[in-house]
Amino acid sequence: MMKKIRILGIAPYKGLVPLMNHCAIQYHEIELTAFAGSMEQGLAIAKRYSDQYDIIISRANTANMISQAVHIPVIDIGIGYYDVLRCIKLAQNAGTKFALLGFQSLTVIAKNLCDLLQIKLDIFSFSPENWTDSDRLLDNMKEQGYKTVICDLIPYEHAKMIGITPIILTSSAESVRESIENAIRTWHQNQKLLSSNAMMQTLIQSSFNRHLILDLDGNCLYSTLDGEKEDLFISSLKKEISKSKNIPRRSFFLTLENQLYSIRSSFSEEESEPYIIFRVMPSKIPLSYSKYGITIMNKEQAQHSFVESFYSNTELARDIISATEQIAPSDTPLMITGEIGTGKDRVACLYYAKSHRCDNPLYVINCALLNDKTWNFMINHYNSPFTDNENTIYISNLDVLSPQRQKQLLSIILDTNLHIRNRLIFSCTQSKDGHLPHAALEYSNTLGCIPLPIKPLREQKNDLVSSASLYIDTLNQNLGRQVVGLSEEAIRLVKDYDYPCNSTQFKRILKKAVLETSTAYISGETIESILKEESMLFPASHPSHAMTHTQPQSSETLAPAFALNLDQSLDKISQDIVLHVLTLCDGNQTAAAKRLGISRTTLWRYINR
Repeated sequence: MMKKIRILGIAPYKGLVPLMNHCAIQYHEIELTAFAGSMEQGLAIAKRYSDQYDIIISRANTANMISQAVHIPVIDIGIGYYDVLRCIKLAQNAGTKFALLGFQSLTVIAKNLCDLLQIKLDIFSFSPENWTDSDRLLDNMKEQGYKTVICDLIPYEHAKMIGITPIILTSSAESVRESIENAIRTWHQNQKLLSSNAMMQTLIQSSFNRHLILDLDGNCLYSTLDGEKEDLFISSLKKEISKSKNIPRRSFFLTLENQLYSIRSSFSEEESEPYIIFRVMPSKIPLSYSKYGITIMNKEQAQHSFVESFYSNTELARDIISATEQIAPSDTPLMITGEIGTGKDRVACLYYAKSHRCDNPLYVINCALLNDKTWNFMINHYNSPFTDNENTIYISNLDVLSPQRQKQLLSIILDTNLHIRNRLIFSCTQSKDGHLPHAALEYSNTLGCIPLPIKPLREQKNDLVSSASLYIDTLNQNLGRQVVGLSEEAIRLVKDYDYPCNSTQFKRILKKAVLETSTAYISGETIESILKEESMLFPASHPSHAMTHTQPQSSETLAPAFALNLDQSLDKISQDIVLHVLTLCDGNQTAAAKRLGISRTTLWRYINR
């Protein structure tokens, strides 16, 4: 049987992976494996796996970086005229001032297309050698009032962080197929060379252990380590180069991320450029105890949490970003309030990422997940986040704590000057009628917190259509779809709905709609069907199912009709029941858990599945 051509696909965004896989089915002579990741992640993947493949296909600057780092051919997928036209249409649907920003190779295509179709579009370009200019150009664009930018992945994160919504130029199926055909032609031209190289790499990989080869300056020459840990090993083993050079063969141990490794090094001077081979073997040790309900984040993780969220696509997010310019540098405690699903955690991450403490950790303490053991650790242990200084501590779901623990925590904060030694951020869930929990008022008054109320989605109806259009672009990237927007009837239905779970629910509705749509626009029938399903879980929130109550219902009062779909899995049925009871309790997780006879932790797990 003829050997298949092994192609490694490296996608700079998630949605390109299923598109690669779909296109590859049409070519029986190839075997394609696709991964998604940033430029740095894509480069690490290429370095690690390139010896197992015959050719690589990637896109734009990622393809250029990989081609300089690996020994096998790299094919650039490229961007076609249709890809640019589709993104222009998405930007027009957003209804904001927009422009296109990219490498000169991209802007040439855009200019030709605009000249041909008589489209008025502001275009800004930067060269691959000076790609950091994209940040400066984006800052200038913000001053000129641009709110949306069509771009590649390089300007993406900076655009999000300054309040400009990016629409990523994704590749079409035609562009992917053309790159696969180009890869096949290239492989046939280099078959003999590639076959010889494959034999050599097979011999190197015959060893059971992982290897890292560094030159005497600490540059990586070869690695079989996992991409996520490669940089950590390089940074640590650079310190061992001097000893390993003086002792040609040595053994030692290294601990990284609570994992012990046995290392053996060998120094070689046989080549013109000396190098050191490090053989890496993992050794099991007991992991540290997990403090459940407490998470540690760094600046990059916090930025990613905001940038990749639906919340970052909204007009309200632009207002929050503007507010952070004045408030984030301060050390004054913050009190974030809003209904369930309004993105309070994302706002907390943004304020941390823009603060002067962003180089120190962000401790996230989720009160909904704290058990007695974790609570005792937090208030008594010498390794508690409360004993450290100069950090940011985000205490979410403060209102879920019992009144006794709320008072105990406030006393600890005041007695230890925790709010002076660290930046404190709190969040509380307010009810639909606007009532704030007592904890939010007490902590704000006692600690002098700056209030940061977040509007519910029903008060942002003017922003719904543009937010939907921009989130559809994100879904296109993640799901490999090419949906352009909502139909007129779908827009009307989207505006009329009440969204009791706010952005969380809106995001779920749009994702399901994109998955169920095979045309360019999401139809009104699709939205109507999904909203009917949502109204079964939240009947009091939908206009056509609204109920009038003169006073709050007790647990004995007849609940609104609830149509349970028994054709689902047991796990999904349980989740539907949990969400329905949570609605009956007005989003009060403690009351819902008590009514269901389960713990708050179990309730939280069902909500977030």
